[in-house]
Amino acid sequence: MKRLVAVVSLSCLSVVIACASSNSNSASKNNASEPSPKSNSSADSAPLQSLTYMRQGSVLMQQGRYQDALEAFRTADRIAPGNVTNANMIGLCYLSLGQPDQALASFDQALRIAPQFTDARNNRGATYLSMQQYHLAEVDFIAVLADSTYPHRRQVYYNLGITYLQREQLGAAEENFRKSILPPNPVFDGYLQLAKLAQRQGEPERALTFLQEADLEFPDRTEVAFEIGKLLMIMGEEEEAQRYLEKVVADAPDSSQASTARALLGNG
Repeated sequence: MKRLVAVVSLSCLSVVIACASSNSNSASKNNASEPSPKSNSSADSAPLQSLTYMRQGSVLMQQGRYQDALEAFRTADRIAPGNVTNANMIGLCYLSLGQPDQALASFDQALRIAPQFTDARNNRGATYLSMQQYHLAEVDFIAVLADSTYPHRRQVYYNLGITYLQREQLGAAEENFRKSILPPNPVFDGYLQLAKLAQRQGEPERALTFLQEADLEFPDRTEVAFEIGKLLMIMGEEEEAQRYLEKVVADAPDSSQASTARALLGNG
């Protein structure tokens, strides 16, 4: 997949899908000396109905059915408006559907209600990045990284690396991609970006090192075997390249990568 493009596609970014949850916070507590008001069964059931639609939306998103997921989340919002997790999910649907303006509005809404909602801030940064608003993306990603407890910091470093790469700030891009692959939970695409940067700088051996590290961390990813095979062919190590390219053909025979691998092997 080509990632060094003028307009960054969503597949190049790390967005964060928060788990749908329901927080029932009472606006005020009843005074013990006053009689309790009668409950409104419709109002009482609204949070549960909303949560049901949010769960449906989450499942639909996992299936890649973003338009259907969007309708589920919007229904949840009509039933119980003001849920920041739901606003974040609506934004992710819009972003996945290629509608960044609507995505931005949803993430802004979530952050107006909960300024410390770090998932939404990362996702807003990813939206700015897709809109080529690199400075605003950088500001959001750096703000997210200021939260030392944030569990998705590796993904944010990757996003920040992409931001600098698009601005041709290669040193800053490499620094952040390196942080994205630190254990635990390294970002797979961070290795690929580091390898591409090394190749761009005329250092194929260093590129190969990054790809071999990725292969150790993610042995089941066909993409890394494909990239190693291609690089070894460029380096003139055809015999060594053969086993990687044959692995691509065996593991993903119907893929475009397998077609390229066959051509490189002379079997296309």
